[in-house]
Amino acid sequence: MTELEKIGLIPRSIVRMLDRFYYQIYLGTAEPLVKQFRFSKYLLLTSVKSLFVVLFIPFFINIFTKIYVFRPLVEYFWDRKQTEIFLNYELQEKAFSEIRNFEEKMYFDYLIKTENFFPEKPKYEIFLPMQKKELLDQTKFDFVSFPYSIDTVPYNFNKNTESIFRQKTRELANHYNNESISALTNLLADFMGLIILLFLLVNMKMSLMNTTAFLSESFFSLKDSKKAFLMLLFTDLLVGFHSPRGWEVIFHFLFEHFGLPENHNIIFLLVGTFPVLLDALFKYWIFRHLNRHSPATVATFQAMVE
Repeated sequence: MTELEKIGLIPRSIVRMLDRFYYQIYLGTAEPLVKQFRFSKYLLLTSVKSLFVVLFIPFFINIFTKIYVFRPLVEYFWDRKQTEIFLNYELQEKAFSEIRNFEEKMYFDYLIKTENFFPEKPKYEIFLPMQKKELLDQTKFDFVSFPYSIDTVPYNFNKNTESIFRQKTRELANHYNNESISALTNLLADFMGLIILLFLLVNMKMSLMNTTAFLSESFFSLKDSKKAFLMLLFTDLLVGFHSPRGWEVIFHFLFEHFGLPENHNIIFLLVGTFPVLLDALFKYWIFRHLNRHSPATVATFQAMVE
């Protein structure tokens, strides 16, 4: 019933089927079936409990430490112990790009609506740490000419929009300041969740072995066509023809999640090597284990692939 059983010449599924047939015919009692049912129930409950602990406990600890521990600490350090707003150069470039786009939009709208377009005062105030807010207030904005047919920007445009432009700059500074704080918080909280996960894996070896045996038993109890279909679906999702796009999105998300500058060469390298590694491990698993446990499934899978 477990993966610790020694593999013989006859597949284990046939041996188990013969054992059940023997119990039903010769013993003529329901006691073995009751014991088997109780054992299966115990194994199911243990597996569900183990999966819940391993999957959700690190997740809940991650959320709790992120909100109540690391976020306040990072905000205190980032806002009071230094004056930087951007965690990396890429966040700074994004902010500058948004400022340029906003300036061009303001100028375009000014050309269309020459009067009563800009409000006299901003509608709301952006709250930044005092040290960074004073740094922004001391900055003088010089509106440059746009690379279009008009060489100079009207004086009225500069005069009426400087307060709006400064307000937009504060919005972006506040936004990317929070982005930097969130990236550092995610890094610390995820590292804490990883430590908790490793701790659980080390201290729950027996429970995880029972869970692995239960999942393996559930998988091998399926029909060969269903097993082959699940394997084909799994491989096509992870290492199929269209999978590089999905891996690229995942790696972009991870880089942004941890506040790392997106290096496209590194991302393309990961996309080109990580699925290949998974494919090699999957083929080794088929050759080493599945080919012994269920040769019919391997034959069905190869027929579906071809």
